[in-house]
Amino acid sequence: MQQNQDIKGFTLLELLVVISLVAIISAVAYPNFSSWKKEREVRSATEKIAGMISNVATQTQRGNFSYSQFWVLPVPNQSTVFFTKGMKKNNFTSLINSGATPTCRRVQSGHWDSLNDKKINIMGTTFRDYYEVYDPESGIDNIEVATHLSLDSAICFGTNGSYYKAVNGLSKGSNTNINIEGAPTANYIIICTLDNAKAFGNKCPRKLGLERPAYLVKWSRFGNVTKYKWSGSDWNRQ
Repeated sequence: MQQNQDIKGFTLLELLVVISLVAIISAVAYPNFSSWKKEREVRSATEKIAGMISNVATQTQRGNFSYSQFWVLPVPNQSTVFFTKGMKKNNFTSLINSGATPTCRRVQSGHWDSLNDKKINIMGTTFRDYYEVYDPESGIDNIEVATHLSLDSAICFGTNGSYYKAVNGLSKGSNTNINIEGAPTANYIIICTLDNAKAFGNKCPRKLGLERPAYLVKWSRFGNVTKYKWSGSDWNRQ
């Protein structure tokens, strides 16, 4: 009887061995899973950001908007929030006829067309009159990402490339040129993990200190976008 019990049961030593093996496997696997998760999240955020730029620019080229905006809003110690806004023909024509020049205004509400009844509250401030909004931390995945910008900044598109404007941190005077595929450009935004950004004043470093995963989105004045992935030393087209 005792022999049968020994065969069917675990000894304490065997149980400790199993627990140790599980702990070792978990310790080896978790860093890989964590790295994979961060890569997936930053890539997903990059796809969304690139899609927002492309979408609002395409709507402008098609004539659905006469003027449009992609707005980057850094939030202290949280993920950056992204908006697109649009101005239809009547509003844009009135603006031009008044003698004003489109200046890519960054406002919580008004100025741009009210395209829906949606609103979002960020740090106690209500934002309205947007076409799309992307708050990475509001989704199911609770994605934490940042950009290389410390100031709220924007780019604006007009039909056929007219009235293109980049303001604040995305202006040519502020957005330091980066060599992409051998050519310098100031039309870009870098996306990295929020943890990486927090080590550099809540903004992604442009090169030194930039950790993987990190991505870059480049655009033209017509809204054509190209995505790049940080290899650790250079940007590779995706």
